[in-house]
Amino acid sequence: MPAPAAPPDTPVPLRALARHDLPRRALAALHRQAGDGTLVHGPAGHALAPAELVASARRCCRAGATGERRTDSERELTTPLLARLGLAAVHSTAVPHGADRSFDLSVLWVRLGMTERLLDAVTAYLGERSFGDMKLSKHPVLKDALAAAVVDLLQVAARLSDADATALDDTALRLLHHGLGATGRALLDLLGAYGLTEDGPGADAYVCAVLADLYAPGEPAVTS
Repeated sequence: MPAPAAPPDTPVPLRALARHDLPRRALAALHRQAGDGTLVHGPAGHALAPAELVASARRCCRAGATGERRTDSERELTTPLLARLGLAAVHSTAVPHGADRSFDLSVLWVRLGMTERLLDAVTAYLGERSFGDMKLSKHPVLKDALAAAVVDLLQVAARLSDADATALDDTALRLLHHGLGATGRALLDLLGAYGLTEDGPGADAYVCAVLADLYAPGEPAVTS
């Protein structure tokens, strides 16, 4: 059961791009919302973007506050798989602080589209394989798992569509990120070993997970 198509009035078209194109293209569009040549960082100063943008960006942004980029304050975090996908990750200690939360929702729209892309891939993969004379996508257990993923993604889309940039607090945003992560992991489990290969859907799912690690609001500090 494929995920339903995004309606034409989806607030953030990043969802459709993330679902139907490569992660590099979706992330390029995500950062472009802050302006050309601008690298957007997460709450703790991390950024994930196309490698060419990381190499050329002259400005940095966090929560709507933009300033000149200082590469001397950055640490390289790119993993081999990210590099293979044309992406790069950095951490900076010299990023301005702001109060605009619209980018938080944009990241979630991208992760939603990426998870829908994974659902499409899993559905196609199971539809090409059979157990006896039954397609795996029609097996009751697997069919129920796919249906559950569709419902989970619809719930996330509904929550994002009902909220504006300031309606969701950090706890709500973390819960949405957690839900998308749980759905992604459940879908990968349906692929078995194929989901762990660099050439399979697991590579895109990895990018989706890294986005959550770098851009989801952090857990509140525990005070004694």
